[in-house]
Amino acid sequence: MGVESAEMIKEPDPRLADQISKYVARMDLSKMAPSVIEATKDLCISSVGSTVLGARMEVTRALAAYAQDAGGAAQVMPVGQDFATNVEVAAMLNCVASHCTEFEDVAWPEAQYTCFLIPAMLALGEAVDSTGAQVLEAIVIGFEVAARPGMICSNHGAAARGFLSCANLGTIGVAAGAAKLMGLGEKGIRDAVTMAASMGGGLVRQTGSSAHVVEAGFAARDGIVAAQLARNGLGGNPDIFGGKAGYFDALAGQPEISFDLGEGDQLRILSVGQKKYPCCYLLQRIIDELKNIMERNSLVGADIAAVTVDVNGAFPAIVKYDEPSDVEEARFSLPHVLGAVLAGEPMDFLTFVAEKLEDCEILAQRRKVSCRVHNAWGYDQLGEKDLLTVTTVDGTRFRRECVSAHGDPEDPLSREETIAKFMNCTSGILEAETACSVASDIAGLENLRSVRSLMAKLRLSGQPG
Repeated sequence: MGVESAEMIKEPDPRLADQISKYVARMDLSKMAPSVIEATKDLCISSVGSTVLGARMEVTRALAAYAQDAGGAAQVMPVGQDFATNVEVAAMLNCVASHCTEFEDVAWPEAQYTCFLIPAMLALGEAVDSTGAQVLEAIVIGFEVAARPGMICSNHGAAARGFLSCANLGTIGVAAGAAKLMGLGEKGIRDAVTMAASMGGGLVRQTGSSAHVVEAGFAARDGIVAAQLARNGLGGNPDIFGGKAGYFDALAGQPEISFDLGEGDQLRILSVGQKKYPCCYLLQRIIDELKNIMERNSLVGADIAAVTVDVNGAFPAIVKYDEPSDVEEARFSLPHVLGAVLAGEPMDFLTFVAEKLEDCEILAQRRKVSCRVHNAWGYDQLGEKDLLTVTTVDGTRFRRECVSAHGDPEDPLSREETIAKFMNCTSGILEAETACSVASDIAGLENLRSVRSLMAKLRLSGQPG
């Protein structure tokens, strides 16, 4: 067997694991700008609302049945369930519940969602009796650890290879946040994140399936398990991340990756955009522009002959169901989503129920929607823009560039809008007084002496019939 030349081999860089562990160990709330704290609380309000709503959905129910059959130590009650289980399974269920609504919030270009982390840190915080401030720290830190390498990997190798890096890197982010909450020192943190490199995973092709939904839960479960194993003295290769055949090379072909981890107001959680509509993030700005055209010109579906959307090369690999067969596919269907807008649907979670797949008006409007793909526009998952063309029955044509949506970091939802979304998600599930109390607790999370009081309000026993 021949020997490769020195030029062909890059030695693994042990500094990445050490860099992450040192950062996690020293980072705390005092090193985070007030804007970071406020934005994180907004994301927590959003995430908890979607968790409460998603706990009643089919995918979560199926996973809850699995968890009950499997058994486990009665440590934590998952949101909306009537049984207790071990913390990693409770975190898994909570994250799946948050994800299956498709209300999860996302940062770009890393495509890093929040549903893998926020419900997980709240569940673990309940188990170890953390303060609200400690949970906030863990969320910001865990997101930073996942998102920074994601900015490099997602659009520069991982997605092209088929990896959904938000789930892969999410496992490492959860391990970092969990190690912080559990009080592990630098070595324990390093062991947790290097162990997590061998756990978790996600695939782009799974979008629109239940597997896509549960990937966020698996990231939560596996990240917490990695931290628990680290607490017991187990860990991974400290050189696992960098160099040829290292983690980032395997994930994205990035053996020489390097990144800085932020503080102050240079934290990636400030780049998370909130969804207003419970469907794929790529559709948010298109929905906004179509609604704007219709409202400003007093148009209804009957007035419109055709809707055409020009997109980049990555779009059809994600939003790929022309004729969705179930609700999960409908959330990733351009014709269904825009057909629902044309049909006058409110575009809330009630628009994405099984009955709407057979709605005669939506089906009629879906036939008006088409898509043109421009590979020359590139393959970033959220491209620079989409082009929306609306043609009316009298031949009038409206053309708009879809660049951003209300809810994006450049145009964020207000606290009031976030709470309104939360109340809409929890309506009919939590008593109104309980829902208001939960939102208030999260709005003051940094002052909460124990998150157990917050999580107790989300148990099934606190919910109306």
